[in-house]
Amino acid sequence: MSQEFEESLLQSAIDYAKQAGELIRAQTGNWDQILEKKNGSDLVTNVDLLSEALLKSLISAHYSDHWILSEEDNGALNSYEALISKGAGYGWVIDPIDGTTNFIHGIPHFAVSIGIVRDQESIIGVVYNPLTEELFHARRNGGACRNGKVITSGREQKLQEALLATGFQAEQWAPQSLLVKQMDHLAGACRNLRIIGAASLDLCWIAMGRLTGFWHKGLHPWDTSAGALILREAGGRLTDFDGNEYELHHDTLVASNSTIHDELLAGLKR
Repeated sequence: MSQEFEESLLQSAIDYAKQAGELIRAQTGNWDQILEKKNGSDLVTNVDLLSEALLKSLISAHYSDHWILSEEDNGALNSYEALISKGAGYGWVIDPIDGTTNFIHGIPHFAVSIGIVRDQESIIGVVYNPLTEELFHARRNGGACRNGKVITSGREQKLQEALLATGFQAEQWAPQSLLVKQMDHLAGACRNLRIIGAASLDLCWIAMGRLTGFWHKGLHPWDTSAGALILREAGGRLTDFDGNEYELHHDTLVASNSTIHDELLAGLKR
């Protein structure tokens, strides 16, 4: 397919993210149903489902030959198996609201995340915060932008200068979990640490220099397909916990502005 087609895909993804964002904005504070998926920390609302339905209808209407993988419908398969089961060709990997817990509590750090893959490789990423109206996008080998302006990852050179972020999967929210131990090892070794609660936006914040690094265990393709591409195109680096280049099937993620990456990996392994 031509670059012109993929540019049109990018513009479609931006338009769809904004439409879903408009729906979410209109429903903020009006959700009337919270469902637990795994436990009290892993939640979905009726607005997640409305946003998902809108995105699916838009994609299906204009790209009927493309497959869709969404957070809310991967079924019995684990997320990577669900991704692989979709096969080759163009596909849309969507999270209708990344950061649902923030959305429920009225914290303006959540996003619509849309990643487009071709033959299982990320080619387009769009992340849109409906409340701040920040829109991040990237096309493979085409750079990354925030609200239309080119962005690059931050300039911190040492872990000691780094503002880091991390996050919990629902099953990790427990005393003495791996993440608690990692945070303890990094305490005092970096400038400070944040747990903000929306991985797609955290990756975009590294891409524009607000954060320096991020790590997380147990993320899924819909969490990272858009944000990972945006960060790569902004000059950042992404690996798994062992230092292998990050791919959508990896269960662990370390992301950074690239210059502090090796120090961050070492700190996590201590």
